[in-house]
Amino acid sequence: MTGPRLSIIPARAATDRALKPRDLQVLCVLGRHTDELGWCRRSQVKMSDEMGCARSTVFEAIERLVKAGYLERHVVEAESGRDAAHWYRVILDPVHPNLAAVKVAEEQADPTVEIPCRQVGTPAGISAPPAGPEPAPPAGPGSAPINDTSLTTPLNVEKERGREDDQKAVERWVKKTHPGWPSYISDSVPKAVSAAMALTTDEREIAADRMAEYVASAKVGGRTVICTFAVYLAEKRWEKLPPKVEVAGRADDYAPPFGPVWMAWIIAAVMGGPENPSGATQNERWPKVDALYRAARNGTGFRFGERWHALKGTMVAVPVGTPQWIEWRDHFARQGWPWLPDPGRVAYFPAGGPAGLAEFEQALRGNHDAGGREAAE
Repeated sequence: MTGPRLSIIPARAATDRALKPRDLQVLCVLGRHTDELGWCRRSQVKMSDEMGCARSTVFEAIERLVKAGYLERHVVEAESGRDAAHWYRVILDPVHPNLAAVKVAEEQADPTVEIPCRQVGTPAGISAPPAGPEPAPPAGPGSAPINDTSLTTPLNVEKERGREDDQKAVERWVKKTHPGWPSYISDSVPKAVSAAMALTTDEREIAADRMAEYVASAKVGGRTVICTFAVYLAEKRWEKLPPKVEVAGRADDYAPPFGPVWMAWIIAAVMGGPENPSGATQNERWPKVDALYRAARNGTGFRFGERWHALKGTMVAVPVGTPQWIEWRDHFARQGWPWLPDPGRVAYFPAGGPAGLAEFEQALRGNHDAGGREAAE
């Protein structure tokens, strides 16, 4: 076998995510030629030939290794003034982060005995790098490179954790919002998450807020098949909708039927139980709810108190005919609650489906202690 059998490099480099594959390869090539003190002198041209890559690739890798503290470099110039093969030292051990924590050796365990210090530099009794035709590398003006993994890799770990936290938040958002999309059953959830990850938090909020409008406009346009949720997000299709008109007014202004405020009152009312349990029909058992239903059939809403408008953020749009819509309809039937008149294309319900009613009830109780039977005043 020709050539070196081993390459001596710091083991931590093998798992440092900040290094690129070429960086590690260059470090290994240098580690094949170091002496017992970690020094070697190599030509970047020869290294590029060994690795089968461009010299610029080797140069860039060395720059990153020096910056990361894995390599010490001393530039050598030939008599002509041109660069020659440089001196390199593979740094096997990082600078100790806390010298005060180093334990005293057993033979010097007496804390009352002063331990002499010496200047930091080349250890006594250890020779300098082997002599060559050029002078030995001069000591640099700065301190030795710092390769403390506690100063480098944790940053990458924190960034990775941040990305994982962001993805989890987006996955929760998709889980909450996606069921309201008509093609939810056949949609790819991973693609939806990927498209949502590319959006900002504000864009995701707008996408959710205008989702029902987009679905309604697509149906008005005569489409029988609507795009997937991932396409809706990736192409930001809500931006093609007309600007949303905000109705100015006070918090207790008029609320249209089947909207978030109107439906928050309805849900709270039915959760509170029948107003007249002895009534022969649902209309008699739920007179207030029935009154709002009759008005809604004529397209008339109602004016609600501020506490109901404050619950707006707990509601999400659910298009008619979607799996989430069917889930709500079945839940109303099981509970014996009066189901909605035809809302047209969409109605609002508490976020999370029927399973989210407990959270809605908590918000309801915390919102001025508003009960389901309180008047919508």
